[in-house]
Amino acid sequence: MLRPTLAETLSGIQRTILGTLFAELSSPYAQGQAAMAAADLTHVIASLETAPAYDAAEVADLRQTLAALKPEASSLDRPAMEAAMAELAAALALGKLDDESAETVRGYIRRYLDRTRELLKSAWGA
Repeated sequence: MLRPTLAETLSGIQRTILGTLFAELSSPYAQGQAAMAAADLTHVIASLETAPAYDAAEVADLRQTLAALKPEASSLDRPAMEAAMAELAAALALGKLDDESAETVRGYIRRYLDRTRELLKSAWGA
């Protein structure tokens, strides 16, 4: 593995913000912005570990869901599958899907929101 890793590099930037730059900032607004930048880096560093699993689960779920609804779309690349799912979500919102298809799309949306919530949750459990 090459050093420093991306996570180590971001941790170094975070330490610089908090240990060096923060003390040099005189305005409370600038200090607050520096603290928020450091907190944002905490989220980015944590997501580096979980993002690959999130992406794999998302692609697998898109393929499975589209195979049930639009088989021709299940073999597309991710952006095209996401576009196909967006069309289905719009059709759901407009009431243009039959009950079975609507429930399948709702199930995907619930799983998507659960995955996203898990990916974006903070290190302190919020």
